[in-house]
Amino acid sequence: MRGYLTRRLASMAVSLVGITVVVFLLLIQAPGDPVTIRTGIQRQVPEAVLQEIRRDLGLDLPLPAQYFRWLSRVARLDLGTSIAHRRPVTNVAMEKVPATLLLNGLALFLALIIAIPLGVLSASWPGSWFDRLSGGALFALYSMPTFWVALILIEVFAIRLEVLPLFGMESARAETWGPGARFIDRLFHLVLPVTALAYAQLAFFARFVRSSVREVLSADYILTARAKGAGPRRVLWAHAGRNALLPLISLAGLMVPWIISGSVIVEQIFQWDGIGRLFFSAVLTRDYPLVMGLTLIVALITMAGSLAADLVYSAADPRVRLGSGQ
Repeated sequence: MRGYLTRRLASMAVSLVGITVVVFLLLIQAPGDPVTIRTGIQRQVPEAVLQEIRRDLGLDLPLPAQYFRWLSRVARLDLGTSIAHRRPVTNVAMEKVPATLLLNGLALFLALIIAIPLGVLSASWPGSWFDRLSGGALFALYSMPTFWVALILIEVFAIRLEVLPLFGMESARAETWGPGARFIDRLFHLVLPVTALAYAQLAFFARFVRSSVREVLSADYILTARAKGAGPRRVLWAHAGRNALLPLISLAGLMVPWIISGSVIVEQIFQWDGIGRLFFSAVLTRDYPLVMGLTLIVALITMAGSLAADLVYSAADPRVRLGSGQ
């Protein structure tokens, strides 16, 4: 186990460097810089003043020097200072992380609790009307773009029916309400963005579970369980279902990048004050330190999710531990 963790951590370090290099180069190549975007739009600023500001921010240095300057700060656990917010990047980002984790965590939980029984039931009745109907509905859901689904949800439930809030994390006067009322208000504001994030995950997970269960149902130990007199329900849920869900643990960890990238769009549409919305605004304003810091944080969360999934899978399946010599 110790050797495995060492190799994984070393691989994660190399991947982090590669990701930050790519993002840095893409960001630098984008038109404009934080100085011209912040000052050039509002008023004419002498070029000498602009050059002085760039020098203060280190933007006059060669690209390799700028990157290694940032990397040396990261090695000291310093992500720099946000140009737009004029505050440490760590403080700005950490204020938004809980909102994003809440949104994505609930979306993932909702998708799994619906997808698992739906996939298992579809696998138990292959070719039935339920299997065909659910399969068609799931493929239709998976093909819908996130931004389009989000706009449809807003149009139907927030504008036409007026049963759910349009955007934001809470109502305008929620600060004056009691804890119970604010909690319920936050739940109402979560419904639309969580649904917009969960629907595609639901479709993907359900089809994955169906395929896994169908494969497990043909295994020898399932035939043995049936021969010993185990009923259909016990075979399906206790034997086939439990073993078929093991790969889902790893898949859930690998889904973290997709979930987080999707939350950028959802948070922007619903004005959810999380990492995704902050990242979007940081790119628009060319806030280099903030973009690089958020990239690093999101990459760390993604890799930590993948590593945690692998470790949980190893703990859940003794064959993995025995095969790896743990």
